[in-house]
Parts: sequence; C-alpha cells; structure tokens
Amino acid sequence: MPHQKMTWTGGMPLGLFKGVRTFTLTPRGDQVEFTLHEVFSGPMLALIGGSIPDMSEAFQKFVEGLKRRAEA
Repeated sequence: MPHQKMTWTGGMPLGLFKGVRTFTLTPRGDQVEFTLHEVFSGPMLALIGGSIPDMSEAFQKFVEGLKRRAEA
C-alpha cells in the first residue's frame, strides 16, 4: 500500500482563520500507522483559538473505532 494522505481545510475568507486536519496512513512493515494532525492559523487565531473545543476525546474514540474496524 503506498503512502496515503487526506487533508480537510476550512476557515474564514482572506486567510483570517484557517484550520487544516490531515489524516495519514503510513506502511510500517506488515502494519499501517494512522496519524491525525490538526493545525490552526491566521491573524484571528488569538481571538478564535480559545473558543475551539478540545476534540481530544472525540479523536481518541474515532481512532479506537477505526482500529477495531481495520482489525476485524
């Protein structure tokens, strides 16, 4: 399986605020490593950043569910 990546982007016009979420699959021998990385940027980040919810628990549940399905 070749290296695979999917990127979602969203934000405000003129780059005032931007969010980028990247999902990556990387072969590691006979296994595959999955990573999820999220980055926020832009001049309005200081104002908006505090209102962005902590998605750690939701992301963890997503990854656990993905692992269960992949191994089934």
